[in-house]
Amino acid sequence: MPLNFIAMLYPKPDRVARVEEIARQVCESVHEKEPGVLKYQWFRAGGTDKPLIVVWETYLDQAAVDAHTSSPVMAWLVENDKKEENMAAPITVMPLEQFAGWENRS
Repeated sequence: MPLNFIAMLYPKPDRVARVEEIARQVCESVHEKEPGVLKYQWFRAGGTDKPLIVVWETYLDQAAVDAHTSSPVMAWLVENDKKEENMAAPITVMPLEQFAGWENRS
């Protein structure tokens, strides 16, 4: 059964555009190099004064999660944030456990 996570990023209001630019680079790398990542979608939420970015992630299995969290692009993401100080608060990652609903009607 696939594993789902939600990650919440809290960019500084003046750094949202930079975080979105970084997200596009990360998404491209994950898509090309991590076949065990089944879904990797970034969403805007919150307002301009308290921006929030939510990442919905679905992995084939725990090996895919481990590969992602130890990947060079994730190391770059963390190091880059330390250098650029794009975030107003630490990134929060929460595992999800589905108990009802469906993905699509087909």
